[in-house]
Amino acid sequence: MNYTELIETVSEVVNNKNIHKEGLVLVYELDSRNHMKLDEHLFYESNPDNTTFVHKEVLEVEMGGVRVRFIKKDLED
Repeated sequence: MNYTELIETVSEVVNNKNIHKEGLVLVYELDSRNHMKLDEHLFYESNPDNTTFVHKEVLEVEMGGVRVRFIKKDLED
């Protein structure tokens, strides 16, 4: 999943009047590589260039009143 796909997906949820959004949290499980890439992308979208990137285990953004959480997929299942 990249940033554009995230925007498109969440926009579909936000714009759908049939989906009750209060308290809604979308959770995506990403493999380690994509989790890191998305974390970096979101970090640099919202921070100045001279800020040091530190990877987080759980990423969370809010878009249009919908909270979206990204976690690393547990590959040992």
